[in-house]
Amino acid sequence: MAVKTTEGWVSERLRRMVATPHELHATSIRGGTLVLIIVAVLFVPHFAEFGNLQSIMYSLAAVGIGAVGMALVTLSGNLFMLSMGATAAFSTVVFASLISLGLLPTMLLVVAAGTLIGLIQGVLIGAADTNPIITTIAAASMITGFGVLWTGGITVVGHGQATWLGFGRVFGLIPNQILVMLIFAGIAGFVMQKTRLGREIRLIGMQRDVARVAGLRLIAATMFCYGFAGAAAALAGSLIASSSAQGNLTYGIDLDFNAIAAVLVGGVSIRGGRGRVGDAVVGAMFLSIIGNVLLVSGVSYEYQLVVKGAVVLASVIIGALLGQWAPRLRRRVGAAR
Repeated sequence: MAVKTTEGWVSERLRRMVATPHELHATSIRGGTLVLIIVAVLFVPHFAEFGNLQSIMYSLAAVGIGAVGMALVTLSGNLFMLSMGATAAFSTVVFASLISLGLLPTMLLVVAAGTLIGLIQGVLIGAADTNPIITTIAAASMITGFGVLWTGGITVVGHGQATWLGFGRVFGLIPNQILVMLIFAGIAGFVMQKTRLGREIRLIGMQRDVARVAGLRLIAATMFCYGFAGAAAALAGSLIASSSAQGNLTYGIDLDFNAIAAVLVGGVSIRGGRGRVGDAVVGAMFLSIIGNVLLVSGVSYEYQLVVKGAVVLASVIIGALLGQWAPRLRRRVGAAR
């Protein structure tokens, strides 16, 4: 009886892992991340050194926060928010300009500004039914243009202390930026998994027309996702600016690409509705570790970009193949029970 119980438990776990293509993809990435860490520790010189591990965590924090915000947009069925990089870059300027007020007031004001920027885009996409890609590209252009008018295209140097956010560590080990990322991801995960709004976002992402007919809060859900993504971009920009208390419109400008890459690699469905916030964070971790391994190994930046692009492309291809294979694998697991 014990053997049957064990076999039943294993079968049930397998069935859950292959229930949908994204779950199989996400499980594979989690396992791949663990394998990558073990291989890097064993075979990559200096990878396991304290300073290098700190570097990985600092690079992960901002991208992880951006990926969390991007995941909500993708889950809502609106593909991607292509103004996230511009919002993050603009937020570094706002952060540096306001840091003399103190760290907490500055962060609150910056995140509020980012949320407002996202909400405006959410209103256009949700209420006016504009194309999400075109709308966010236009928003990125306007945000960047306004930033240039404000700064004259030069670096803004802040006059204040941002040491807690830029260099602070919990127990001298884990950067405070990682703590901020985990709290932000936890809030997003709670909303998506435990609230009515989160369930509506998933349903809207899977079947937008059906959700509209069913009377779900499509406009409110879309506004929330874009407002949250705008807040994520602003918070990521704050993290980036905090290390030097400076802002520049080139800082964090690639956040949207990195966040999209993390979402796709993590296994969040590009079609919307399926995936978890934690999957995007794992995707960001996977890419951060790969980038660090290449950097420590002396690979030039150009080749790092090639590898990152190849990883994203491979994840998209794997996701498409899993969409074809998962149903057959699920039937086999079910038959084995």
